[in-house]
Amino acid sequence: MMPANKGKIFSQYEIITIMFYFTMVLLHPIILVITYLFDIASVVDVLKFSFWLMIGILSLTLVGGVLLLTQKDRLKRRVKPAYRNEYITLLFLSAFGLLGFAVLYDYLGGNRQYIANVLTAILALMVYVLIVLGRKYFKFDYMRQK
Repeated sequence: MMPANKGKIFSQYEIITIMFYFTMVLLHPIILVITYLFDIASVVDVLKFSFWLMIGILSLTLVGGVLLLTQKDRLKRRVKPAYRNEYITLLFLSAFGLLGFAVLYDYLGGNRQYIANVLTAILALMVYVLIVLGRKYFKFDYMRQK
C-alpha cells in the first residue's frame, strides 16, 4: 500500500508551464532592470518603451503557449522525482523581478521614500507564491526540517 501523505509527482509539462508563465509575468520588470543599468531612459520615452515591451511580451506569451500545447503529449511522459534546478531558476527570476519592480516604481514616478514599503509587500507575495509552488510542484520544502 502507498502511504497517504505521499505527494503527487508532476510531469515535466506542468513544471515547464509554471516556469514559462512565471517568466512571462516577470519579464517586463527584468528587462526594465537592464534598461536601468544602461540608462536607456535618457534616450527613449519609458512609457512608450514599456507599452511596446508589453505588446512584445504578450505576443511571446501567446506563441510560447501554443508551442507548449504542441509539445504537451511528449512532455507529459517525462517525469523527474524532484525539480530542484528548476526551482532555483525561479528563485533567481523572482530576485531580478523584485529588483525590476523597484525600477518600474521609479520609472512610473513613484515617491522614492515609499519604495521600501512597496517592495516589502511585493516580496511577501513572491515569497508566499514561491513557498507554495516549492512545496506542491517542485518537491522543495526548505521550511521543513528533516
